[in-house]
Amino acid sequence: MRITVVSIQEWAGYIPVPIQTLVRVLLHEGHAVKLIGENVGRVSADIRNSPQYEGHELPVDPQHTVLSKLRHRFVLHGAANRIVEACMEDSDCLWITSPSCVRVLGKNILRYKTVMEFLELQKCGYHFKRFFKIDFAAYARQVWKNVAVEENRAYIEQIWWDLPKVPHVLPNKPFSLDLGAPTPELDAAIARMNQEKRKIILYLGGIYADRHFETFAKAIARSGEYVMYLVGRMPSPKDAEMVQHIVEEYSVVYLGSFTPPNHLALVSYARIGLLPYQPVKGTANSELNALYCAPNKIFEYSGFGVPMVGSDVLGLKLPFAKWNMGVCCDIHDEASILRAIETVDADHDEMSKNCYDFYNSVDLEKIVSEILEDEN
Repeated sequence: MRITVVSIQEWAGYIPVPIQTLVRVLLHEGHAVKLIGENVGRVSADIRNSPQYEGHELPVDPQHTVLSKLRHRFVLHGAANRIVEACMEDSDCLWITSPSCVRVLGKNILRYKTVMEFLELQKCGYHFKRFFKIDFAAYARQVWKNVAVEENRAYIEQIWWDLPKVPHVLPNKPFSLDLGAPTPELDAAIARMNQEKRKIILYLGGIYADRHFETFAKAIARSGEYVMYLVGRMPSPKDAEMVQHIVEEYSVVYLGSFTPPNHLALVSYARIGLLPYQPVKGTANSELNALYCAPNKIFEYSGFGVPMVGSDVLGLKLPFAKWNMGVCCDIHDEASILRAIETVDADHDEMSKNCYDFYNSVDLEKIVSEILEDEN
């Protein structure tokens, strides 16, 4: 099968890990893949080097001013639709991966055999903040297949969009745990973790100021047995200020940001992985998005046998309870955080084995094959 995958992430300008995983799975299963997105030249070398792969670049807004964003929206709309139309001349299926794909491509996605997948949970969308509402339900009911990244989200989307079937569920599991080629920066980070005498509590991923890292830092600093390590991007100056503060105040260690899959090389040095999520208002995503979070980190930690401590949201509470591989806590309360860490630490060996079982329970190739079966 020849498949065109579209990744439009207007706010980020890069290809997210779950989309690169999708491309890897498709290539592994023998499909020819054309990937359209921002900064496709930065996808992993194993994807770029596949003879069955083509990358098609979308324009990126380098300025992020009000005027440039407005201009970029029109430029992106024209470029994306032209590239999709050209790619679909010899493709069998169009796989879109974000609400931005619907916003930019519009009704053109209905011209093709389309799989509609959102990495985040959004009921409806808008052009230009809250102007010109986009009814995702109208698209979801007409596309070939709908896909969600978490089971509860799938049922929510079915109700929201009045779908005859529950969307397929394709979890955010990595295609593999390949660590990538070593770099001097990665070697330095590993050396730092190797020298650490305390038990490492690791956070891996985007670092946002609203995730209560300071509360975690305070709780962990209360015990001389543990230390908090951070790895990931800081999208805004506010986030960077928060990290600098907790590094100076609570002896948190920030190791930097690493291009996937290099970041995976650090996971096995951790005793416990952190998953702080909190529903927030005022964003494009539904407040249910964090409540039913579907982080690829849950698989990145579990794939290396690292049990977890996370916030008390159902997206974590349900798999933690089913697999006994982590503990939820009140991320606003230092005592609750420390109790959760100590509980996981005390049952670490059993939870570590359960992490591997959870990771191995998801067969990405089987799920993608089922999605692409021509059942209607």
